[in-house]
Amino acid sequence: MRAFYNYYFSKVTEKQLVLFWLIFCFIALTYKLGGVPPYHSDENFYVESSRNMVESGDYLTPIYNDKKRFAKPILYYWLVSTSYEIFGVNLSSARLTSAFFGSLTIGLLYLVSRRLFDDRTAFYSIMILPSTFLYFQISRWATTDIVMSFFVLMGLYYFVRFYQNDFNGKLNVYLFYLSMALGFMIKGPPAIIIPALIVGIFLAVTRRLRFLGQLRIGQGLMIFGVVIIPWFAMMVFLHGDEFTSHIIGAEIEGRLAHNNPFSLYYFGVLIRYHLPWSIFFLIAVFNQFGICSDSSSPVQGVLSHLQQVLINFKVRFRLLFTRENEPVLFCYIWILVCLILFTLVRTEHSRYMLPASSALAILTAKFFADMENLKNGRVGSGYKVAAILTGVILLAIALLSGLTLILFDMFYFVPLGFYILPAVLFIGGLCVIKFLKTGQYRRQVFALSFVLVFAFSFLSGDILSHTSLHPMKLFSEKILSEKFKGPIGIYRLGNNRARLGVLTGQKVSILYLPKYMEKFLKTEKEVRIVIREEDFRENFPD
Repeated sequence: MRAFYNYYFSKVTEKQLVLFWLIFCFIALTYKLGGVPPYHSDENFYVESSRNMVESGDYLTPIYNDKKRFAKPILYYWLVSTSYEIFGVNLSSARLTSAFFGSLTIGLLYLVSRRLFDDRTAFYSIMILPSTFLYFQISRWATTDIVMSFFVLMGLYYFVRFYQNDFNGKLNVYLFYLSMALGFMIKGPPAIIIPALIVGIFLAVTRRLRFLGQLRIGQGLMIFGVVIIPWFAMMVFLHGDEFTSHIIGAEIEGRLAHNNPFSLYYFGVLIRYHLPWSIFFLIAVFNQFGICSDSSSPVQGVLSHLQQVLINFKVRFRLLFTRENEPVLFCYIWILVCLILFTLVRTEHSRYMLPASSALAILTAKFFADMENLKNGRVGSGYKVAAILTGVILLAIALLSGLTLILFDMFYFVPLGFYILPAVLFIGGLCVIKFLKTGQYRRQVFALSFVLVFAFSFLSGDILSHTSLHPMKLFSEKILSEKFKGPIGIYRLGNNRARLGVLTGQKVSILYLPKYMEKFLKTEKEVRIVIREEDFRENFPD
């Protein structure tokens, strides 16, 4: 059995394994995409605006709730509209764009990680990335974040190729700029700022700023101009001051000039949204800088221990800047740029950390690959604690979720298939602990990744969708079952307009006052209105 397993993970079958994993992840990401939870209100911006494009034939100006929407460039709307044209106008089609690019990002990460390190690290990287909740969930939302993250990663991939070719080759440079330009047309400046800062800081700390000239910045600006300027120029031509006022006001001043306090919010996001892998990542960082190495045993006293830790840190920190450790340095810069940049911006959205997820996956993967290559087979106590903690957490979640389902079944019908989730989590927890004892790190990574991806997919596609009793879900199911395509309005229900719009894939108007309701009803079309019973009785007695 062990011989078969070793062959199964040999280089001969590595491409087949990567292909299998990509297919599995794509199936998991697209599983019941039309299910509601988890849900993000921003999805309605792209669901409705792209639907308006398909219906009106105007593919230049996004229209949301009967108003022009200039908050993001046009490319993501075009991608969702294309999905609508092919698969029909519905929530699954809108989200398919993100799921598709989420799958592409996994394949691209393999190429990046293999160039920076080796095949084993690359394979572990693509196992880890989709099994982080932040990455998995955003890949199932109809928002711009995962697509922009893909183009940021693509830009960094072409820079790594350029760097490893001793800064030779025009094609890699041009594709580096093209990737950033396409990312800009998805979400705006972050797609250029993030990779530009990573590359600039990396060249500075490795004392290679002299190679900036070979990056052909002038030609890069020309590529930016060719890709970015046409749509912006068309918007200025069509909408004039309305467009420029929004860009300068809401998109620049509104995002940068505010009084939000500085916080460590994104450091918390990096840890909690990447669990349990972030536990291993922290151990990898501690090992990298000699903080929890075996040589710093506290037996000689606390003071001596701290002095030894400080010495280890200084030595390891200097080693980070040596030629052979530059790929590791590159990944740390990658993460720090994302952390510091958005901490300074002070707008707190967990999805902003998505570009850093790839670097975290790479460094965590390298940690497992390094342990696998240890000649004496010994691993640090830090890794053992992380593995045991992960296994215990999975076992605890399995037991709690199983008990919760049993309790729910006393009041509501719970399908028997739902018990698959706690069973899989329980098996995963046992595997993590068992493979720790036997030193089978490859099996441990594979088991943990498979269990997490399966659990995320099953939880999002089946359990949460089934148990959600939100009224807007029930109304949307009624509207869709009737195949109703006319006007829909909601009366005094606030953000539920966005939820109902996402769930139906149709335009939903919000009606604040009785006079708006009367105006909405003055049409020859059949309409649907969602209203509280008490509001109906009080405001419309006749």
